[in-house]
Amino acid sequence: MTGYGNATFENDQIGIQVEIKTLNSKFLDINSKVPKEISAMETDLRKIISDRLIRGKVNFSVEFTIKSGTDQALRINPELFQHYKNQFEQVTGNMQLADADILNSILKTGDVFEHPASKRDLVDRATMVSLINEALDKCDAFRAQEGASVDTALRSFAHNITQSLEAIKVKDPERIQHVKNRINESLKELNAADMSDPNRFEQELIYYIEKLDIAEEVVRLENHMRFFNTTLAETESQGKKLGFISQEMGREINTIGSKANNADIQKLVVEMKDELEKIKEQVLNII
Repeated sequence: MTGYGNATFENDQIGIQVEIKTLNSKFLDINSKVPKEISAMETDLRKIISDRLIRGKVNFSVEFTIKSGTDQALRINPELFQHYKNQFEQVTGNMQLADADILNSILKTGDVFEHPASKRDLVDRATMVSLINEALDKCDAFRAQEGASVDTALRSFAHNITQSLEAIKVKDPERIQHVKNRINESLKELNAADMSDPNRFEQELIYYIEKLDIAEEVVRLENHMRFFNTTLAETESQGKKLGFISQEMGREINTIGSKANNADIQKLVVEMKDELEKIKEQVLNII
């Protein structure tokens, strides 16, 4: 389900921005982008996200900013600098290198520079966990708001399928009567030509009627629709179950279409298929 949540933290030394974005997906897929300063916490943070979101494509990012100021500027470690100076003087011996040359060589090592505090020490796990949970709370609120719209849409699509099914039930007797009239006309022609075999004709008639009968499919589809609406009303996560039910609905709709042999009913079947595709698309939004 699509959603968005963010959280920020700021003090005199650092600023942290956390963002969580979710998109529709059948499974949970977390894509994280975190700075090296908190890379050691990444596994724990991903676990918190997976426990809360369960399903969807998740983009999780953290921006980490060190504030400017002399307290965060690079400094020279005097003890290490003196150590390097002594080493250079011992190695060069009587070469009598200028102090400027020794200074330049020491500074090129880079080791003598240090931060007054490690960046990793500027943020603790408790702060990051609090930020992640705050962003997840906002993301859940966003998804809940969208979920209300999805619920309304799904009920509307299911209602449209039910209405089309009721229309099919009204038209089905007309279809059966039309089939009977056509068979009777054919029977009269065969009798007139003295070409009919009563036993064989009865067998063919039973087979033909059973092949066109959609009563069982109509009853099963009605049951699926009731089960769908009941499941939709449940408070627990039912996204996958609704997906399975919609597959069963599709089987019955397809069978009705293949058996109907009636233009009006075929149109209603097409309309039901259209509504069912909308249901399948929206079911991906449900956890």
